[in-house]
Amino acid sequence: MRSLKLQENSTPELITRSLHAILKNLTEAVTVTDTQGRVIMRNKAAREMLLLRPGEETRPDYQVRLRYMDGTPVPQGQDPVARILRGEEVKRLEFLAERNDGSVRVFQFSGSLIREDGKPALVVLTYRDVTDMHRYAEQQKDYLRATSHDLRNPLSVLLTQAQLLEKETRLKGLHDENRAAQAILKSGKRISAMLDHLVESLSYDAGLWSLRPRETDVKRLVSDVIDRYRSWPCVKEISLCLPEDDVRAVVDADRVERCLENLITNAIQYSPPETRVEVSLAVDDETVHISVRDRGLGIDSTHIPKIFDRFYRVEGSGAKGLGLGLCIVRHIAEAHGGKVLVNSEPGQGSTFTLVLPINAAESSARDQSEEPSTSAASDNGSDHSTLSGLSREAGG
Repeated sequence: MRSLKLQENSTPELITRSLHAILKNLTEAVTVTDTQGRVIMRNKAAREMLLLRPGEETRPDYQVRLRYMDGTPVPQGQDPVARILRGEEVKRLEFLAERNDGSVRVFQFSGSLIREDGKPALVVLTYRDVTDMHRYAEQQKDYLRATSHDLRNPLSVLLTQAQLLEKETRLKGLHDENRAAQAILKSGKRISAMLDHLVESLSYDAGLWSLRPRETDVKRLVSDVIDRYRSWPCVKEISLCLPEDDVRAVVDADRVERCLENLITNAIQYSPPETRVEVSLAVDDETVHISVRDRGLGIDSTHIPKIFDRFYRVEGSGAKGLGLGLCIVRHIAEAHGGKVLVNSEPGQGSTFTLVLPINAAESSARDQSEEPSTSAASDNGSDHSTLSGLSREAGG
């Protein structure tokens, strides 16, 4: 009994020592403050990031000067600790941080409020240096812009000359030469479409584009896309099923149109000439559903998890192109806060359904705020008793 009682009494201290060890060895910087913003503890990673010397972990006069990413100073009361104390959620907030030697880095902050008896007691702030990540992203953007420009210019000249040549040979009745000009023009347009897909896919990763949601007549949008396809003499029959009532949603109309074009093009490409493609639109209280169904080869279940990956193409499908169409559809759907559903069986065809929230502006903002936190602490009312000893140094 005596041994058990001793063990029970030592549990809080044991947990405190364990937390010290965890914080000390974390590669992520951690700072603990009281409710006045006074630093109680910084771990070794924080000391190194802030260029503090040993023994300066809790220097009261040391302040990191923060700026927004556009260089504007962060006003008093808008820093991460103040926001946490007000009950705001702080997850992956990025600021420019001026350090001890005057150097400026990009820090990403997350944090939690620790309560005791329901009242705020401590703030646990975690942060990491993402400067190199930002620098790499900027290099990607510059490379993508330059590459896109360098490829589009000669391609534009080629297409213009091919169009002129096709028109001239057609008017002069030069049939062999006209067929050659048409082949050049067709190949040039195919290269242009592949380049568009590649640039758009890479632009998403590089953060070069963002949604421009606005109220859109989705029923009209779908009808217009189908009408364009029906006007092409080489395109098979496309059926369209629309609801009687208007369907309006706050979406990026150009991006949604691109999704539908990619899905229809895939359906045409993967189904026999004598079959038709079926497009339908449905709506419920919260989402819009745009479905494209083909009667083609179908997709084996082993391939379905991979078909949205960049450059992935199903073996034996005879597909042309880079394998980027579905990747772009997924990116656009997720940027709206939506998703893409697939229903397919070999030999029975496939149905792809684009599911978008009626208000994409609200949904995408909510999704960003719900990203997983990198915080090392949780908001738990019972945690303060185990953290009461954190004023001791956790550096090393």
